[in-house]
Amino acid sequence: MAKFDGKFLTGIVGPAVYKKYRNMQVVTAKSRLTKKQQTKNTHKAATQFGIASTLAEQFRRDAYGVITDFYDGTMVYRFRTDVQKALRQAFDAQSETYHFTANSFDRLNGFEFNVDSPVMDNFFVQPEQPIDGNILTIRLPEIHVSKDMKFPVKASSCLLNIAVGMFDLTYGNRTMCPIQSIEIPRGSGDNVIPAQELSFEIEPGCLCISMFSFQFIQKTFAGNLLINSKSFNPVAVFRAVIADGTVDQEQTKEWDDMSVVRDSEHFNKPKTELKAKSTDLQDESFTIAQIEQEHEKVKSGADFPKYIQAIKKLGVEEFVTYVSDSHTQYFGNNGHQLSSKAKYEPLVVAAVSHKKKFMKYLKMHQAGQTDYLSFCRHCAETGIDRWIVNLSLLTCTYYDQKNQLILTESIPNSE
Repeated sequence: MAKFDGKFLTGIVGPAVYKKYRNMQVVTAKSRLTKKQQTKNTHKAATQFGIASTLAEQFRRDAYGVITDFYDGTMVYRFRTDVQKALRQAFDAQSETYHFTANSFDRLNGFEFNVDSPVMDNFFVQPEQPIDGNILTIRLPEIHVSKDMKFPVKASSCLLNIAVGMFDLTYGNRTMCPIQSIEIPRGSGDNVIPAQELSFEIEPGCLCISMFSFQFIQKTFAGNLLINSKSFNPVAVFRAVIADGTVDQEQTKEWDDMSVVRDSEHFNKPKTELKAKSTDLQDESFTIAQIEQEHEKVKSGADFPKYIQAIKKLGVEEFVTYVSDSHTQYFGNNGHQLSSKAKYEPLVVAAVSHKKKFMKYLKMHQAGQTDYLSFCRHCAETGIDRWIVNLSLLTCTYYDQKNQLILTESIPNSE
C-alpha cells in the first residue's frame, strides 16, 4: 500500500516500490525473493557482506580524524570491497569462523582514500613499520623536502599525521592510538627533515591499521589556511597487520565496543578452539629445519600440493615467500612465527608486472617443466614480488611490488 503526500508516492504498488530520495521520485522493482525462499548459500553470502560492510565502516569512522570528509566518490565501495575480500579469504568454511593470520589484511596496505590525490604521488620516501613486542614503530628516513615531497603551489608547510587504529577481532573491541604529527616546512633550497621514529603502544593479537595523512597549510594575513579539499587530500593506509600473540580480553575490555564482532558467531572462537577442530595441526612449534626438509622433496610445481600438506601437519597456517631471495616468513598457531634465510643471490624484481606471461611460466612450473629456482627467476622477470599461501583455505596469492593482487589460485588437495 502506497501513500501520496501531494507530490510523491511512498510504499508498494503491485510489483513496484515507490520512494522519495533527494526530492525526487524513485521507483524500484519489488524483490521476489522472500526470506523463506533464500537458499542457505544466499543467506551466508548476505551475512558475510553485512559483516564486511559494517566492519569497513567501523574502520573508516574510527579514522575520521585523518580521513575527514575529503575522500573520493568511490572510496566507500573500494574500501568495503577490499575488506570483504580479506574476510572471505580468512573464512574457514568447515568451522564457519574467520581464521586470521598476520597478513590477512595485507590487501589494505597502500589503500588510497582519495584516488585524485594519492599519497604515492606526493610523498616519495619509504617508511618502515617494525613491531617489537607491544611497540609498533614508524621509522621515517631522512626527508629531502624539495626532492621527496610534492607541495601544492600555495602551501608553505605540511602536517604529516600518523594514526594507528587497533581492532580486537576476537572479543569485539576497538580503540585509536593518539595521533602523532610532524610539521614539515616547505623551506627553500635543500631543506632536510632528519630521520625519526614514532612509537605506538599496541596490544598483541589485534589488527593494527596505520594511516598517513598530509595536511597542507597556506600562510595568509588572517592566519593558517588548510588547502586540502574534496579533490586534494592525500591519505592512505600504510600497513594493516595482526600483531603477534593472543588478545588479552582484560586489556581490551575498556575499549569502545565493536558489536559486529562481539555479536557474531563467526568471530567469537579463539584459535585454540580452531586448533582443536583440526586434526591436521598436530604441533604448532614447527622449526625451519623441519620445513626445509619437506621443501627438499619439491622438484617442480607438481610436488607443491604434497609439500603444503606436509608443512600443514607441522602446524604452519600461512607463509609469505619473497621472490628477491626466497626468504620466507612462516606463521602458526598462537603467534608462532619463524623466518628462513635467503636461498639464492638477490634477484631484481621487475617494477611492472606482466600477468599473462607470469601465468604461462606458472603453468609450465605446475606441469613439472621448471625447477624452483627457474620459477623464481620467471617470477622476478614478470614483476611478482611475493606469494602468500593460506594453508587453511588452500590458496596461493601472488602480488607485485605495488601491492597489487595479480593472481589467486586454489591448491589441489593431495590427500
